[in-house]
Amino acid sequence: MPTAGDQVPGGPSDIGRRLAALEREVRELRAARRLENAAIGAGGLRIDSGGRFAMDTPAGARMVDIGPIANPVFDHGDGSQQQAIWLRRDDGSLFFACYAYPPAGNGETQAWAYYDRSGNAVLAEDTASGAGLARPWLPLNAPVSSDASTWPRGTSGAFATIASCWNTKWQPRLRVYGVTAAVGTATGEVRLTVDGTPWGPTVTAGGVIDFTSTVDAATGGLFQLEVQARRLTGTGSIACQITLVHGYQT
Repeated sequence: MPTAGDQVPGGPSDIGRRLAALEREVRELRAARRLENAAIGAGGLRIDSGGRFAMDTPAGARMVDIGPIANPVFDHGDGSQQQAIWLRRDDGSLFFACYAYPPAGNGETQAWAYYDRSGNAVLAEDTASGAGLARPWLPLNAPVSSDASTWPRGTSGAFATIASCWNTKWQPRLRVYGVTAAVGTATGEVRLTVDGTPWGPTVTAGGVIDFTSTVDAATGGLFQLEVQARRLTGTGSIACQITLVHGYQT
């Protein structure tokens, strides 16, 4: 005698197979603890609604942490959680962060900073002004004498070094600015050298040195900058005062 199940397309045996397959898939989903391997297409990955992205090492050290800060001290003024970024080394020590710390006095202004292994901020932006760096404190050029009679000088008829310094190369190019003078009845020229090789144009004494170019040294390596002068005529001296030296981008 026909049953109600016989009226279903495929019959009762087909329904049983489908239910068994569904139960098996549910068991597999419940047993799965993590996504072991996946590919994300052109649509990309999007985490919203207060979600969090985290990555741990096999040893359990947190390396990437992006999302809300679960601490009311960091909450926004409206009570919502602040979203932040922390990046760590595989030993768990922090090397980059972007967040705001209201108790510090900067309100909800987020700032980014890089840290050394001791936890010191070695590179950070200035949140107070909104422009430039807060760390590191970069050296500036000190005032120098404007009296040409006190400048480094030379009387040699051939180019000879009258001033020298050593620097470490961090940018690909270097800019040097300075003033020159012919003291007394002398006439002459001034030039720059890097590691003993002429660098830039030769300037007639009385003119200005303002030259920017690449430096043939390894990044992080030392190079020597020298000022050389020569007297062509007269009995006085040829002088030069460098007032600006700094690295320059490409």
